[in-house]
Amino acid sequence: MSASGRKRTYDGVMTSAAQQSDQFGAALERSRSLGAVIEETWRCLKDSDEPRLRVPAGLCGISLDHGRAIRLLLSVSPPSAIALLRPQYESFVRAVWARHAARPGDLDRLLAPLTLESQQAAKRLPGVPDMLAAIDKTGPRGAGALLARARERLWDGLNSFIHGGIHPFRRGQEGYPLSLLTDLLKNANALSVLTLLVLAELTDDPAIVEVLHALHWEFQDILPPLEPFVS
Repeated sequence: MSASGRKRTYDGVMTSAAQQSDQFGAALERSRSLGAVIEETWRCLKDSDEPRLRVPAGLCGISLDHGRAIRLLLSVSPPSAIALLRPQYESFVRAVWARHAARPGDLDRLLAPLTLESQQAAKRLPGVPDMLAAIDKTGPRGAGALLARARERLWDGLNSFIHGGIHPFRRGQEGYPLSLLTDLLKNANALSVLTLLVLAELTDDPAIVEVLHALHWEFQDILPPLEPFVS
């Protein structure tokens, strides 16, 4: 192969890598736009003293905060961003559980002022597997199964990032494929979008479901195939 031929091949590789990087940057920007619309929609929710409204709203807010942090960190600190997908997911699961399956005493434990005693009492709240089982029984049709499938697909890898395991160690040595970061971003976006289903229930506003559907179509390039659960 001639020198000019080698150069053309090399340039082609570099162009492909640059294109992937540009595509990932564009996906991040679109994800930030999606997040801004979701957060603006959430601002329509008025404060309430009703535990069955207040607790899931607060938990969805935590989930959205984690999603925003993922978008901010993913390009500068991938292991930190990836680790945040688990609390984003868990906060959302707890929000659905609080809305549909929690006992009044469970909600009271979350609403209690933070003290050493309330901290100990909160340890008796159910973990993710128990919440998923409860959602499957009393939550919206298909919600428990949908959230369980997400857990099954993501859990081992996310636990590794949470606990400093082989996943973040090897990625730190070998680098983070843009395909991995893009998939992580899509999953975080999907969790943020799903909070709008909870918001629709809390406000009893069917227009929010229309917003959700519109966002799904407008931003489908930065979302995985969604399986929204319906009651």
